[in-house]
Amino acid sequence: MKGFAYYSPRDFATASKALRAGAVAKGAGTDLLDLLKERVYEPDDVVNLLQAGGPPREGEVSALTTLADLAANRWIGDNFPAVRIAASTAATPQVRNVGTVGGNLCQHTRCWYFRNLAFPCFKRGTGACSAMEEGAHNRYHAIFPHARCASAHPSNLAPALIAVGARVACVHPAGDRTMDVELLHAEPSEGQLSDTGLRRGELIRAVELEPSPLTRNSTYVEFRERLSFDFAVASVAAAVHIVDGKVRDARIVCGSVAPTPFRARAAEDALKGRALDPAAAANAVVKGAEPLEQNRYKVVILKRLVRRALEELKS
Repeated sequence: MKGFAYYSPRDFATASKALRAGAVAKGAGTDLLDLLKERVYEPDDVVNLLQAGGPPREGEVSALTTLADLAANRWIGDNFPAVRIAASTAATPQVRNVGTVGGNLCQHTRCWYFRNLAFPCFKRGTGACSAMEEGAHNRYHAIFPHARCASAHPSNLAPALIAVGARVACVHPAGDRTMDVELLHAEPSEGQLSDTGLRRGELIRAVELEPSPLTRNSTYVEFRERLSFDFAVASVAAAVHIVDGKVRDARIVCGSVAPTPFRARAAEDALKGRALDPAAAANAVVKGAEPLEQNRYKVVILKRLVRRALEELKS
């Protein structure tokens, strides 16, 4: 990999200012190290964030909280079970012990065409999406692809946090802001490596969570080919608020099936105002799917995951 300067600021504001052109941020580095070795990123500076954290405020989880600590947090488990499950099933125990909340939200697609410089890639700005070409190996790619990119978003936490209405508190030299996690990820654009819509120098400082009857009745399920360490083939986070036997509110968010976390609004609408019907939501969730040559099986898996999640919340 290319040599770089290494900085360890003591707070997020200083770290944000250090992220000038040619610099990248590092948390645990579990994703960044691969990108550096693969030369997808060749930064002049690496800004280490692990010394920048401060105590989180009430109702917040620091972006530097490890996935293992998040999964073990009793307040999270009692009020946001989908988040606890997503954190506890991500990657491997070794990765969960060092991987951070912010890193999981901001990780890059695992698309092998994105990570292999020998192939054209829309996200890298070097040509058309190789995964959408005839004869491509696209078994693990999106079934709700962007018009010019079929990458699949890999985050475990993002669907769960969107399902419980979480927000991210961000730091930037031009001014801090807070936004829904649902708005954090941006549709692919040519030459844009990151899957987030964060501005240059902008960092996630914390995740804000507010308990409600909806968040307490939530869950997360995923399918992996190998439970030991694989990324999910497809995942579903669901949250349902039921009053007098009818669904007052519902959120269904899918992972690993689109370039960004996919909120299945058609499936949500199929539930609201009536008795919880997992089969109706499962049928609605795949409307509009456009699977590629090798990943049609994901349609079946996604339907079954939605049904499984809702059956769990129904009982």
